[in-house]
This record gives sequence, structure tokens and C-alpha cells, in this order.
Amino acid sequence: MKTQNTILNWMRRAGLFAFIILGTSTVSFALPNLEDEKLTKKEAMELVAEVKEDLKIQENPVLDFIIDEEGNILPTPIKIIRIYDNNDELLLEAPIHTLDQMRNKELRRLVNASDYLTSYNGTFLYQLNID
Repeated sequence: MKTQNTILNWMRRAGLFAFIILGTSTVSFALPNLEDEKLTKKEAMELVAEVKEDLKIQENPVLDFIIDEEGNILPTPIKIIRIYDNNDELLLEAPIHTLDQMRNKELRRLVNASDYLTSYNGTFLYQLNID
């Protein structure tokens, strides 16, 4: 009886130990490499230009809604992403109207390389520290 309890305790501990090892290894692989997220000024400007082209962002947007080719009025943006540089100059203001726009790879890369500052009324502010 005592031997059986010892074996059961050992099996429980081995399972717990394996679970802890698996969990810590998963977390260590999931942590981002901060060196990969750093962007140079040239890379950042190229990404900003690509995002503006992909999302068809105008320099001075006037309307809070968009009329598409078929004459349909699209609602106000789901969210607005603003990215500033080290000198608090606006690099990008991206009004996001669709989920596909939120999945834009260049925009995701810019946001991931930036520091989150704050958000209010659907506007998210980030600061991009570029060299």
C-alpha cells in the first residue's frame, strides 16, 4: 500500500514537472526579440509610405465617412492609429475602416515596433523610437 502511494506521488510530481518545463519553454520562445523590432529611420519611412499606399490614406482627410465606388456610405473608422516619432511629429495617421486594413502587415510591423502611449475614443497613440 505504501509503495503504491509512493509511486502515485512520484507520477504526479513527474507530470507536474513536465508541465512546468513545457510551460516555461513555451513562454521563453513566445517572448519577442526586441532587436528585430528596432527600425531605422529609412525602414520606418518606407513602411509608412507602404501603409499610406495600401490603405489609401490621404494627407488631409476631410470626411468622417467614405463613399465607395458604388455610392455606398461607409461608417466612421473602427479605430484610428497615430504613430509619432521621437520628436512628437506625426509619422502616420491611419483610420481603420475594415478588419482587412487592421491585418495590414506593414501597419502591424510599425505598431509592434512602437511603444503604446494611450488611447481615447477609438484613437490609439504610439511612439516609434527610430535611429
